[in-house]
Amino acid sequence: MLLGDKKHIPAGYLALIQKLDLKVLPHFRVSYVTLTGVREVIFRDPQEIHTYSKKYLPKNPEDVFEQLEFAVTYDGINLEILKAVFLTISKENMASYVQQHPTGKMARRLWYLYEFLTKIQLDIPNAKGGSYTKLLDEKEYYTGISIRSVRHYIDDNLLGNAMFCPVVRRTEELAAFEKSDLKKQASEIIRIYDPQVVARATDYLYFKETKSSYEIEKERPDQQRLTRFSTLLEKSGEIDYLSKEKLIELQNLIVDKRFSDPDFRGVQNYIGTTLSLGREKIHYISPKPENVSDLMNGLLACYERMRDTNINPVIVASVISFGFVFIHPFNDGNGRIHRFLIHNILSKLGFTPDNMIFPVSAVILKDLQSYDQCLERFSKLIMEAIENYQIDTNGELKVNEETLQYYQYIDFTRFAEYLFSCIKSTIQKDFPEQLDYLVAYDKTKKSIQNIVDMPDRLINLIINFILQNNGKLSSQKRDKYFFELSEEELQSIENVVQENMSTIFNKIKD
Repeated sequence: MLLGDKKHIPAGYLALIQKLDLKVLPHFRVSYVTLTGVREVIFRDPQEIHTYSKKYLPKNPEDVFEQLEFAVTYDGINLEILKAVFLTISKENMASYVQQHPTGKMARRLWYLYEFLTKIQLDIPNAKGGSYTKLLDEKEYYTGISIRSVRHYIDDNLLGNAMFCPVVRRTEELAAFEKSDLKKQASEIIRIYDPQVVARATDYLYFKETKSSYEIEKERPDQQRLTRFSTLLEKSGEIDYLSKEKLIELQNLIVDKRFSDPDFRGVQNYIGTTLSLGREKIHYISPKPENVSDLMNGLLACYERMRDTNINPVIVASVISFGFVFIHPFNDGNGRIHRFLIHNILSKLGFTPDNMIFPVSAVILKDLQSYDQCLERFSKLIMEAIENYQIDTNGELKVNEETLQYYQYIDFTRFAEYLFSCIKSTIQKDFPEQLDYLVAYDKTKKSIQNIVDMPDRLINLIINFILQNNGKLSSQKRDKYFFELSEEELQSIENVVQENMSTIFNKIKD
């Protein structure tokens, strides 16, 4: 939401976008200077609105460099907008600005970003003297291992490279998630339960995660494909799939063999809903096929850079998995691979305890609306930005404008918060409930055996029938399977099941 009254003067990125008529995705926040107001933060979704008193107003609001300095200082780093602004500035003007501030930290940061993003080197000598300046403020952003630039006296601590460079801001919500130490919580849960119970619960959750991941895509694969995917999940900590070779191998294993890809896609794909024969409603347009390889190379390089930091693995998994699904590098299987990569990264980076899984897809499936809203944070912006495209009666879509810049420098902060919330749910709710269910199940089974010495198969059957029928065995099921039981025996069995299992069963069911 933008403020349109005359009392609010756009500043920073907003001023630059309006002045230069830039076609970019919106920044997460917009800034205004109010001639009569005070410093204030108005939180709105999806953008924050910040207002500043008149003392913050650039001396010359029409000067691009003054607005750039305001933007980087107060609005933060937005590489897409910065690149768009730099492409409107001549080499000569950029060089003149840098030379007017030979030791200025801001000038050196903008100089570095200009050459980093545009690949245009200014005809000026290397910086001399001064101290090295970090590109990102480590109190405001999650940062990578610094790469020192002697030319600019800058320590580049970005998370990626010029082709694909995500941003994740340090928010109160992410700080709270990290402070809660979910990894430790998971380990403590495993420690207090019998190892055999943990193993059985984990086996079930592998199956549940597999089934849920396909259900999210509204697919009903055969048993062979379900088993194959479940086996991949079980071994997700053994193989690093973040290479082109391994991703193609993974796609070939996950999808129907008829739709396996030998390489990243060479056609335009999109996500849409069929309205009628030959008519589609487009929800998301993925990058153009000629950009896919470069974006994926950037994504993989980003993973290598983030992997060697102390950044929380959940944040790494958020950036890479959501980055992957936004690039949509295959014709089929992107959603399942996106969710598989979450498990793969969390396992490889040591966040997931050995022989355990966080059933993220199962949590997503229980609240698909929140998942869709999370994805729409980006997809809606893309659909608002891309205007020149067409789709023919065969469902083939063609994009007639340059779109690469929209996918290169995404802010993944909200996606990291969402993934943390899913993992928190699996650790604090789903996994303990499954463990409690098995403990109660074993107790119930033993009690039934003390009432009637039935075969295990029949005990399992009667427990399930009673739970599915609100604590009572239906007369139909009794007549068909358990006609040998006396009224007294049946009543005792029903009481045992109700007492031990009804509450936990209803929790899992809900």
